[in-house]
Amino acid sequence: MSKHYFRATAIGGYILLFVMAIVLNSCKTPAPVVGDHIGNIAPEISAPDAQGKTQSLSALQGKLVLVEFWDSNNSASRKNHFEMQRMYSKYRNTSLDGGNGFAIYSISIDTDPKKWQEAIAADGINFTTMVNDTQAWNSKAVLDYNIASLPKYFLIDDKGIIINHNILIPELEKILIEQAN
Repeated sequence: MSKHYFRATAIGGYILLFVMAIVLNSCKTPAPVVGDHIGNIAPEISAPDAQGKTQSLSALQGKLVLVEFWDSNNSASRKNHFEMQRMYSKYRNTSLDGGNGFAIYSISIDTDPKKWQEAIAADGINFTTMVNDTQAWNSKAVLDYNIASLPKYFLIDDKGIIINHNILIPELEKILIEQAN
């Protein structure tokens, strides 16, 4: 046998090993990523409620959670609260495909907590969790979720995975009905 035969065989073997490595690596399921896109693990949010107690988004794991970013000066956010409260009351104890019950984690980015509390009272809302981050546009949550305008909504399943974002509140009930089936 010639040395060219052995060289060709060795090169062929290396190519085969390289191709097998590519195929095996492409079959692996990618590790979950924390981020603001559908399919990502929702970034953790922790902020104080009206009593000053820190409330974390992860405490709601096991439920279908709507995360709301808003502030008291945003009229679109405030207009949505009536419908959100109605749907929260209707679905909070409903067994949904994405969780056992429906919860709302409402994070205001008001710099003045008094204005935030006045808006809550005026809007008549009593969502599962209502917090305020006075760091406003510089808050970790705003940066983690890439919030550039208000209001913004994310729907998170019982395992903490984002299943929908950029939700329009008039479409939320349709999404909840689909989750109930």
